[in-house]
Amino acid sequence: MPPRPRAGLTRDRVLGTALEIVDRDGIDALSMRRLGRELGVEAMSLYSYVESKQDLIEGVVEQVFREMPLIVEGEGQWRDRLREQAGTFRRVLLAHPNTITLVAGRPIVTDRTRAYVESALLELQRYGLDLVTADLVLGLIASFVIGHVSEQVGEESRTAAGYVTVEPEGTDAARFPNVTALVREGVTDRDREFAFGLDVLIAGIASLLPVDEHAGGD
Repeated sequence: MPPRPRAGLTRDRVLGTALEIVDRDGIDALSMRRLGRELGVEAMSLYSYVESKQDLIEGVVEQVFREMPLIVEGEGQWRDRLREQAGTFRRVLLAHPNTITLVAGRPIVTDRTRAYVESALLELQRYGLDLVTADLVLGLIASFVIGHVSEQVGEESRTAAGYVTVEPEGTDAARFPNVTALVREGVTDRDREFAFGLDVLIAGIASLLPVDEHAGGD
């Protein structure tokens, strides 16, 4: 007997369930058949809510971006606002690490992703950047956040798998004193590393702003 369809099926529910599958089992586990089983419907019936597998993937990315509030004009120094926005992006990606490869370099094709990017570009223009420069800066920030999260997630996976960094010994320790010292120091503080990298980016962005904005300080 085929599974009984669940009541109240909508596109948002379909996409939300797809994201849950990706979160649990990775992007390779996502298929129309698997999604149909999760929702209690035949796979073919899902095409009433998503046009194709590609549309499904784009919808998963959109669900991730829905967790990031649109950026609106507000109070506070631009540096602090940028730190907060980048931090939010990082937290959302850490909550959905299996979507990182989907988010990275994804074309902007859905309304929600376009709306977020539009709000981010407007924010950067409020700082004093022209549109082209704002786009370059936004891409740089996104690359930094995605790259940092990818490295952190990879490190956590290696740790969970029992991978251990071996400290150089004997003559190797003498040949590589800095590497040895870092290994002895232990696990990298990823929060501190992220904050440091973001501060370096912000310093570079400040140099691109008009003199009066640059002189404003923190």
